Amino acid sequence: MKTAFICPLYDMENHFDLAINLYKSKIKYKIEADLIFIFSNVEHKDKFLHRVKNEIGIASILYSIIPAKLNEYSAKAVTKKLYGLRKYMNDYNYIILVDCESVFVKSFDVDALAEEIWESRSMLASNLSPNGFLIMRKCYKAMGLYYNKKLRKALGFFKYNFWFNELQVYKCSYLQDFFGWLKNFDIEKICNTWDCFEYYVFYAYLCIEHDIGIKKYHYLSSGGINEYLDLFSIKKQREIIDKMNVHWVSSKEAITDAVVMQFHLDRSRQTEGHGYKTARSVTRKLILILLRYIIYVIEIPEMLVKSKTAYNGK
Repeated sequence: MKTAFICPLYDMENHFDLAINLYKSKIKYKIEADLIFIFSNVEHKDKFLHRVKNEIGIASILYSIIPAKLNEYSAKAVTKKLYGLRKYMNDYNYIILVDCESVFVKSFDVDALAEEIWESRSMLASNLSPNGFLIMRKCYKAMGLYYNKKLRKALGFFKYNFWFNELQVYKCSYLQDFFGWLKNFDIEKICNTWDCFEYYVFYAYLCIEHDIGIKKYHYLSSGGINEYLDLFSIKKQREIIDKMNVHWVSSKEAITDAVVMQFHLDRSRQTEGHGYKTARSVTRKLILILLRYIIYVIEIPEMLVKSKTAYNGK
């Protein structure tokens, strides 16, 4: 196996329930890849392992426990994912980061798909996104890269958002250099800034150091459009997935032959007790359209400001 899935896990709400379902789906579809859980402490690990033994009948799992000092950071998911990437980067060719509210929906060649996603750059499939615009602004301001010309141009002045549109694939041969590059920044600030999503941080490196661009699609959504598929008709959902050529979806109704995982089960309308309520309403669509123009108005004055960052990259 050349690819691993890494999943941060917490003893909170229904996260263990969701992670059990993820593990069961791995077994059901005979997924030939390691699934590694990242825990906050030994107690959480032991509690989850006890459930795995009782509910699945497996005596051991692959896991790691972050150093106690890392629990002090407020962006806990980002911290765990960066820790996992660094710990396992020399053990695999590719690492795919997932959250516990995901499941596999079919059998597939994991190594081949990871390579396909990386080579096609589908993990950077992006749409126009008002909320993503605001989050990326905060992220890159925290990193001191907000005025970086190369990054701004690549992301359309932060109007295009790729977050969770595709499986988050990392090619491990890039990670040693990535973590060396990351030393140029205040890692404590990154790990204490909720908006510094790990793939935004990684993409800044890919863009600045390797001139890797995103794939722009002119769909409009509050965030990454794959997170909000429920706002669209089933026909439109499948059109979006096919057009963007991505391999996981947030909506069961959008599953096509190319899709291998479903995510955000905690938010799905098909999941009892889901966290988010969505509705196909004219009002909501009008709000999104309005926000589309607002973000242009907000950004224009700042586009004229000269760079003040200490690290502009190449």
